[in-house]
Amino acid sequence: MPLQRYGFIVKSADLEMFKHHARIHSENFDMSVSGVSDVSQAVMVAQEMLTKGIQLIEMCGGFSAEDAQQVREAINDHIPVGYVQYTDEERARLQRELS
Repeated sequence: MPLQRYGFIVKSADLEMFKHHARIHSENFDMSVSGVSDVSQAVMVAQEMLTKGIQLIEMCGGFSAEDAQQVREAINDHIPVGYVQYTDEERARLQRELS
């Protein structure tokens, strides 16, 4: 089966998993986007995504490698889970621009 069903989880302290979610859908692409406030909510969202046929989950740069591993373990490594990473240069740039 071709890869067509994606999940993306974003994190911010003021996001609520039951309130902040969306779907982007076309004939060959289907993405569920969910906002959460912490990794425990990300785990619950990932488990729900798995039941809806999502084929891979990506997590925003607000999550760590440990967070992504926690999600992988919660879904028994059933589908790939990745997370956004920034180069050292981009992290420095973010620090400058957000300070």
